[in-house]
Amino acid sequence: MTERILVATDGSASGNRAVDCAAELSNKLGRGLSIVHVYLHGRPAAEMMQLARSEQLYEQVAAAQDLTPRGQPANFLGLFASATEEREKANAILAIGETILNWAEHRAKDAGAQDVVTHLSAGDYADGILKTAELENAGMIVIGRRGLGQVREILMGSVSQKVLHHAGCTVVVTQ
Repeated sequence: MTERILVATDGSASGNRAVDCAAELSNKLGRGLSIVHVYLHGRPAAEMMQLARSEQLYEQVAAAQDLTPRGQPANFLGLFASATEEREKANAILAIGETILNWAEHRAKDAGAQDVVTHLSAGDYADGILKTAELENAGMIVIGRRGLGQVREILMGSVSQKVLHHAGCTVVVTQ
């Protein structure tokens, strides 16, 4: 079996560039593409807002989670403030992750990627990416240089550095 290409995305501009690069490689090399999103459980609501820069994403998640009976919050920050129970927060985070994966899958297929599959993972970002690469027998991992965290805006992200140091395959880091 031909080794797959794995791309990690968090829904950021950097994640989208990684998806575009991986989709092009999949198309040109004739390799299947696996997309992974490691969801942001436990991340600050402000960081989630930055992730969801589009109100379209918020509206889809709110509708999918049937948040209207309590009065639909105005934005993501309101969504997490109103979701007082951990279960509700976890469901909203999972819905966001699934939406990010859905968008990435469509983006990759539109760019000509082959045999696209998606994975939603939990836990440490880098560990989730590395475990999915192993599961998928990935011969290449494509990852964005920066994620959503404030510290990652200064230097190459800690996630991409950890993946570079621990991956057993080729790693492509996009701008």
